[in-house]
Amino acid sequence: MSEMGAMSSAGKVLFRSHIVAIATAFLLNFSLGVSADVGAALQNSVDGRITRDGIDLFYKVVGPANGDYVLVLSGGPGEDIHSMEGIADELGEKYRCVMWEQRGTGRSKLPRYDSSTINLNAYMEDIEALRKQLHVEKFIVIGNSWGMILGLAYAGTHPNGVRAVVTIGSGPITFEYLGVFSDNQFARLGACELEMRDFWKDPARETADSDRAAFERLRAATVAYFFDRKKALQMASELRPEDYNFRVPPAFLKAEGKYDIRPTLKTITAPVLLLQGRQDLAGEANICEAHSLIKNSTLAFIDKCGHMPWLEQPEQTWKIVDEFLAHLPR
Repeated sequence: MSEMGAMSSAGKVLFRSHIVAIATAFLLNFSLGVSADVGAALQNSVDGRITRDGIDLFYKVVGPANGDYVLVLSGGPGEDIHSMEGIADELGEKYRCVMWEQRGTGRSKLPRYDSSTINLNAYMEDIEALRKQLHVEKFIVIGNSWGMILGLAYAGTHPNGVRAVVTIGSGPITFEYLGVFSDNQFARLGACELEMRDFWKDPARETADSDRAAFERLRAATVAYFFDRKKALQMASELRPEDYNFRVPPAFLKAEGKYDIRPTLKTITAPVLLLQGRQDLAGEANICEAHSLIKNSTLAFIDKCGHMPWLEQPEQTWKIVDEFLAHLPR
């Protein structure tokens, strides 16, 4: 009999609440509404699609036709690539940014959400199939939050397909660090945010519209992801429910259980930039351990900065990233 099967009814409710809370925390990134003047980079774009195991996966390439390929990985898992358009707007003047719609996000719909469709290996092999379709020898990979986890796992599993990895805003490299992330989020919420979160945890509202309830809880937690409260409140007002698929995180956690990518980090051979705000919810122990395990890694911190450095401290972020990319070996 499974542990769940052996639980009492009350225990099952508590267990489910715990998993839902962690799964919501696993949507580590947020989506910023895009204004009409997003920049020239996004206007020069080409749509594409690959099909793997009967699933259509979509992407958009933005930037000059002769630029090096940069694979852009959004957070979540389950968050739309829309959240990373600021990355393409900055790098798309020089690089070909592949705005990858990961399985279960955007146009990349899934027939079901279980361990057969949502698991780490599936995400990595999707990227490898994309690389081969684009005839790219090696990607530069840039990811935020869950995108960091996926990017580093891919770089360790397919080292010959990666030229470099840039992480901006950290994802927990183990299930235990995910718990730290969730605890830090809870500790930073004020009375108003906690009241709003509890309001949307009401079983009646959860039953009536689970996606709406999950989104409102995520919106209430926005302030925890920033150092600057004004920027957090602005983002909270611009979040879009359609940019999240809340079925993905619990499916991933059910498939991977107490995941741990640390063994894979030891096999990464490409140069890696680990960039993190000092006030990132992921905490410094997580990123420092990743740095200690990746042989060719550079660790950089930005003061007065939360989980999304390119939004909160863009000047410092791009100075560090540009310098790193400029010194990559050809």
